[in-house]
Amino acid sequence: METTKKKIKELPIITTTHGVGQKRVLLNSQETSTPLTQIAITRLKAGEAAEHLHPTMEEFFLFQKGDAIMTVGKKQIMCNSGDFITIPANTLHSLKAITDIEIITIGCAIH
Repeated sequence: METTKKKIKELPIITTTHGVGQKRVLLNSQETSTPLTQIAITRLKAGEAAEHLHPTMEEFFLFQKGDAIMTVGKKQIMCNSGDFITIPANTLHSLKAITDIEIITIGCAIH
């Protein structure tokens, strides 16, 4: 892997794979030899929500701006700026933006 520098504002804005919200991908699995699948800055607008699970990927959320509710299984967790949430692989989870939110999402494949 080479040392790289990226300007966040110059990265393309794409729709998330869940069809809700938009993201800028900082690093993807093709750019690293680690089990990392992706690091992205993700934005959802107030009211947007997504529910899913990843059978072979752990997911991590670092909330930068806004308020959201993360539901993990049947447990609801209120999330605000500065909160960090870990989601084990193969765990149903949903995220609902209460206000416009910005989060750093990190995915890591399990073996």
